[in-house]
Amino acid sequence: MSGLKKDLIFVIPMFVISILLILLKVTGMTVHIILSVLGVAILVVYAVMTKKDWKLPVLEIVMRAFYAVALITGIIIMNVHGVLALSIIHKISAMLSIISIIVLFVHKIVVSKKA
Repeated sequence: MSGLKKDLIFVIPMFVISILLILLKVTGMTVHIILSVLGVAILVVYAVMTKKDWKLPVLEIVMRAFYAVALITGIIIMNVHGVLALSIIHKISAMLSIISIIVLFVHKIVVSKKA
């Protein structure tokens, strides 16, 4: 399976998951938690499948780090209520994770078109 096909198989579900995670008020907390765990599983499988194909290793790691920070702060928020800083960090990390996924995918498309 080519690198771009692997990327598509990753990007589409992660983008859908990301949109659904943003819609917490619509989906509810249980679905939010399930989607978060599903996102982790997809990130792990994708990392294993594409480790040798990483064109921008730093951004690949940073994207996963942003997701991890969003996940960890989300878990903390569930247990510690009313800390605005945690909520802000959670939302910013989530957005940066989504942005980095998009940047990585666009970069991979550009690189594959040049090849």
